[in-house]
This record gives sequence, C-alpha cells and structure tokens, in this order.
Amino acid sequence: MNTSTENKTQKSMPTPKPGTAEEYNNVKNVIAVMSGKGGVGKSLVTGLLASALARKNFKVGVLDADITGPSIPMLFGLHGPVAVGEFGIKPLESRTGIKIISMNLLLPSEDQPVIWRGPLVSQGIRQLWGDVMWGDLDTLLIDLPPGTSDATLTIMQSLPVSGLVMVTTPQSLASMVVTKAINMAHITKVDIIGIIENMAYFDCPDNGQRYYIFGRSHSAVLSENAKAPLLAQFPIDPNISSYCDAGNVEDIRFDGLDALVDRFLIAAGTKDEIRRMSQNIELQTSPEKAASEGQKSDSADENEPELSEFTPIAREIIKTRENMGHFEKPDISGEFCGCCGDSMQIEISMDGQIIGDAKFSTDGCSATYAVGGMLTRMIKGKTLDQARAIDSVGLIEALGGLPKGHLHCAELAVKTLRQTIGADGE
Repeated sequence: MNTSTENKTQKSMPTPKPGTAEEYNNVKNVIAVMSGKGGVGKSLVTGLLASALARKNFKVGVLDADITGPSIPMLFGLHGPVAVGEFGIKPLESRTGIKIISMNLLLPSEDQPVIWRGPLVSQGIRQLWGDVMWGDLDTLLIDLPPGTSDATLTIMQSLPVSGLVMVTTPQSLASMVVTKAINMAHITKVDIIGIIENMAYFDCPDNGQRYYIFGRSHSAVLSENAKAPLLAQFPIDPNISSYCDAGNVEDIRFDGLDALVDRFLIAAGTKDEIRRMSQNIELQTSPEKAASEGQKSDSADENEPELSEFTPIAREIIKTRENMGHFEKPDISGEFCGCCGDSMQIEISMDGQIIGDAKFSTDGCSATYAVGGMLTRMIKGKTLDQARAIDSVGLIEALGGLPKGHLHCAELAVKTLRQTIGADGE
C-alpha cells in the first residue's frame, strides 16, 4: 500500500446515506487504542484517556469495538438499554458527559454471549460507527479487540482513524505480539501516536521501594520500532482495579496521568484542530491565575517543545532515538524520577574499568530524549569517575542549549546517572 493515511481514509469511506446518523455526525478525530494482545489494559487506557480529555473540556466519545468481549460499560458504570433517536441510536453518557456505545448496551442481558463470525463482527462495528448519533465530538476513542484480523482491519480501512495508541506490558510475550500490531499499523499506513506501558511497576507502600513484577520494560524498543514516543508507564495499583470494578474509572487519579494527556494531545497534534484546542485550553489558565487559585499551571514550560526549538545536534538525537533502549544483561542500571514527574533509566555495559556502552529510557518529553541521548553518548569510553564529573551545565553546552523551560531535563539526566553509578564512588 503506497497511499498516505489521508488518501486511504478518503478511498475507504463511503458517502454517508441520507437520513442516517453518520450524515449528521461531526467527529473531528478518531483515535484507536490497540495492542494485538488481550489482557494488557486497552480498555483501561481508553477509559483513562477519555476521562482525562473530558476533564479538559473536550467533547469525547468511546466506541467499544470489542464486540465479543466488551468491557467499557462496566468501567463507566453504565447499563442498557439505549434509546433510538430520529436518525439512529443514542449513545449513553457517563457522569462527566462522555458518549459511549458498546454491544453490551444493546443486548437483552449483559452476560449474553455474542457468537458471531468475522463478517458479522465487522458489520456490527461499522454500524456502531455509522448508526450512532455521536453528534459533535472533538475525539472519538475506539477500544479495539485483540488481534490483527477482521475486526481490527475493518476499523483501519472503513473508519477515518487518524492515529493509534499502542498498549503493552513489560513481558517479552506482550512485546512480541504488540510488535505484530505495530507492523500492521505500518502496513495499513495508520500513524502511531505513542506507546503506553501498563503494569510497568509496583510501588510498595510499606517500604517505598519500586518493584518490576513483570520484568524490565521493553517499551523503549517498541517505541523505536513504532517511531513513536513513549507516552506513559502505568503502575500496578490495587486501587485502580477497585475503581474499575465499581464503574468509577472517571475518578482514577495517579501521578503522571495529566501529563499523559498533554503528551497525547501533542503527539496527536498533527491534526491542527486538536493542537489549536489544546493551546486554547492552556491559555485559559495563566500562571498568575493558577497561582491565585492554588492550581498547577499548564504553562508552556510544561508542554512538549517544537522540534524546531532544538539545536541541529539535539534534533538529530531526538529523530534517531540515539542510545534509547535496553541491554539484555546490563552491568549497572539505575533510575530517577524528577520533580516534573518524568523519569529516566540508564543502563551501562562495562568494558573493564571503562564504560563500553550505555543506553537510556524515559517517559518524558522530547527534551529528555535529547539529554538522555547526549549524556549516554558522552559517558562512553569514560571511567565511572570521569562520568561522575559531567554536570547539567556541561550536558546543556554539549547540546548547544535546550528550549526555554526544559533546562531541568538536563538535571534529570545527570541525577539519573548519579543514581546509577553513585554520586561519589560509593
């Protein structure tokens, strides 16, 4: 397939039939949440993204495309039946105004199985899109079923999907299956907005230690394969499960969730409308107003900088994801979480007393890619003592500067390095 995403969408989308819901709907952006593997948390990610976007005053809808295994209604505490309007089915609305449709809302009983073959599942998905009165939406999120066959292909080719969010977990098996989904996206020419890693770690409340229950992350490798940023790493948290079981996904909060939405909007910002709305919303809360209201400012300092704001050397590092990834068995590794909420991990392979190779991973913005790539470049061939001598000023100078408001990213990288190798040789 040599056509662009836009051309593919135009060719595969038929003209809406007169008098149908699709004719009157105005959905500006359709984003699908995909994995290829079941049980990684696609529905949770969909619910969290929808809820966080709604809190930023976006008009949001969720289409539960997992026809045979729907779970979106339970996350939002919704139950059928649905009503039929003048032009089609009326979606139910959550407590925060998110419009939701799912096969489970159309069944006489929620525990009734849907025993359909592929063609019927595909037809059902098309009807959930075209026969539902979505009205005006800024973003419609589609919770995809597992796999890369009929249902997913129908959505890719028959709906105007403008981007994908890939969900994974740290296990190697999940990474292998998600790689298949990434390759499918490349084949069908649908852009991947970013990667979200679920169940990435567990923070023990008793001792404050962080444990990687399912092993170390493979998200940096997936991010490199997908040519898309790592948007977030979600923790294992029993409270999240409790909220979901109670139908209260809209009430879930944890560190980094709001930052995820900002990164999501920026990554999806290839659509001018989303970028414009995001900027307008940020301007509604000025630093002075936020301070007076005791709120955290959404100023430009916390937003993703444009690539043009970086120096040529920094741009090259960001584009190539230099040194981003993991070793199978690193000799030294460490991580650090900065005050901004972004975290970084550095892994080192030693060649005797010399640092032979170094890699990093991060859930931060493009500025953290730049500092991580440059710092790991700078420490190669050095002793640990020589690496400890590198400070944030030297790192920024090596990059030729950083965008305004992102100098703290260099400090994050340096503190991660010192956490990895020790501050003074201890």
